[in-house]
Amino acid sequence: MEGNIISDRYRLKKYLGGGMSSVYLADDIILDREVVVKLIKSDPYNKEKMMQRFQREVQNTTRLNHPNIVTVIDVDDTSEYHVLVTEYIKGPNLKQYIDENKPLPYDKIVELSLMTLRGIEHAHNRGIIHRDIKPQNILIDEDGQLEITDFGIAKALSETRLTETNQVMGSVQYIAPEQAKGKHADERADLYSFGIMLYEMITGELPFQAETQVSVALQHIQSPMPNIDDKREGVPLGLKNIVYKCTEKEPNDRYSDASEVIRDLLDYKNMTHAYKANNEPKKVDKDKVKVAPVAPVPVKPKNKKPEQTEPPKEETKKKRRIWPIIVILLLLLIGGSALGALFLKSTPKEVTVENVQGMHVDEAVQKFEEAGLVIGDITREHNEKIEKDHVINTSPKSGAILKEGDTIDLNVSDGEPPYEMEDFTKKSIDDVKKKLEELGFNSVNIEEEYSSEIDKNKVIEQSIKPGTKIIPKEESITLTVSQGPEPIEIENFVGRPFEEARQVLEGNGFIINSVNEIHSDEYDAGIVVSQDPSYGAFLPGSPINLTVSKGKAPKEAKEYQFKVTIPFGEDTSKDKDKKEKTKKVKVYIEDKTRSIDDVEEEFVIFEDTPYTINLVLEEGESGGYRIEVDGKKVLEEKIKND
Repeated sequence: MEGNIISDRYRLKKYLGGGMSSVYLADDIILDREVVVKLIKSDPYNKEKMMQRFQREVQNTTRLNHPNIVTVIDVDDTSEYHVLVTEYIKGPNLKQYIDENKPLPYDKIVELSLMTLRGIEHAHNRGIIHRDIKPQNILIDEDGQLEITDFGIAKALSETRLTETNQVMGSVQYIAPEQAKGKHADERADLYSFGIMLYEMITGELPFQAETQVSVALQHIQSPMPNIDDKREGVPLGLKNIVYKCTEKEPNDRYSDASEVIRDLLDYKNMTHAYKANNEPKKVDKDKVKVAPVAPVPVKPKNKKPEQTEPPKEETKKKRRIWPIIVILLLLLIGGSALGALFLKSTPKEVTVENVQGMHVDEAVQKFEEAGLVIGDITREHNEKIEKDHVINTSPKSGAILKEGDTIDLNVSDGEPPYEMEDFTKKSIDDVKKKLEELGFNSVNIEEEYSSEIDKNKVIEQSIKPGTKIIPKEESITLTVSQGPEPIEIENFVGRPFEEARQVLEGNGFIINSVNEIHSDEYDAGIVVSQDPSYGAFLPGSPINLTVSKGKAPKEAKEYQFKVTIPFGEDTSKDKDKKEKTKKVKVYIEDKTRSIDDVEEEFVIFEDTPYTINLVLEEGESGGYRIEVDGKKVLEEKIKND
């Protein structure tokens, strides 16, 4: 493949590895940059439908824009492959980093964990679950920045039925119990996988190891997590508790989302850095802060002249004479100023409070300030009728008479109240659509997939997580709806043993409705002669009718009867001795059950004797008889049943 150009743009130049896909370092010949191209073998069955599903699942990941997620550049398809193009991260994956640096310092573990969780959180908040979190899918660049790759691939492959058993089990060391059971997995499955990865970062090894991948999967389902203290001494309790909570067997016992894990990691980090100063400035809501005037504080002069101990008497007398004059002048000056102010100051102008309901808060503030009013409190509340950042009402109300310099408070809309997203899983899609339309969602998208756990026409998954607070008219939601169990392509067992057909069909959940046995010239006994239905896809539980061979039908038999007279032959004895003379007769018959070499009957005669012979011959079979008298053949005939 090296040297090939994919999608008329990406020249493959170096094979990097494989797993569920073949990964190549490539040159983007249009933008002259290095990229990573992942080639995933197309499903030969239902190719067009599967291609659309793959495009949909992976295309969703292109809207992930986060420093801890590898950027998806392009998604395409060829006649043989699904193509995924991502940015090239130069550096090791986390698995290699752990192996080369174990045991990792706790500070480094926390740093790597927080970056991983923030990437996971960003994706989860947009309804995208990774389903294959593992160190091999986490890359560390030359600056130490961590980025998660392969978002969407796990689901895309399961959608396209490309995940053969050995491929799915490739990540079994990090698989959540519900995934190992083949059940529906949500965001908490990613948190379980992260917990296994955190255990590996702390101890340098995986918690569950066995000779086969199936055994490892069973340990994830059944076995408790190993004691971390047995693998590394002195691990902080906070870190251990996070590992154990992430890796609970039941999803409901784990953290509900990535933000909770981040919170606990930060709590642990802050507790272990008790003397670390927090220099981050706090954000202040200027609309809720009232600034009061502050009087200037008198400042004591720094350079005070030294006091004169004893001035000359003459100078003192002069000062005493001047002082009363100064006092009088000051009193006159102050009094004059006060009187002037009283006369100059006019009566405050009256202001009528304008009706600013529905006006943008900035415009309303400007109007009131221009009218000479002072803006007081600006409070906010949700309102379904008034647009966000527009005025609901004022205090005093519109029409009130105020004076210039008076204060007015504004009550501003924060938009319609947020709707707390419900959990629509396992509910009828018709009821859910009606509810969402009533709430006024911008758009409701429906995707369908098969499910053996969720009844047909009920919701499997929703893109907006339950409990999320949103404004419906600003949001689009995607619902994944069950089509019921996936129909299974039936095999045609004509010409194959009945026992094999029974085992496979019943193993796939079909019911052997009837078994009819017939004779067959073409098929041996126990072989399936016909099957109904013999092709197509059907749901488990569908009835199958089989016709089975009993072997070849017996040929049609025909009876033949011959009436003969056995000759006694010449007798040379005298008449008086005639009745005393006898001859021995042997009869030989060949038919369906008898051989001409065996004596059928033996008796004696003393004269010509009538005799009846019965033969049974199948179709196409030959037979006959032979009669001997005293060892000499006297009668013989052959016949064939045509």
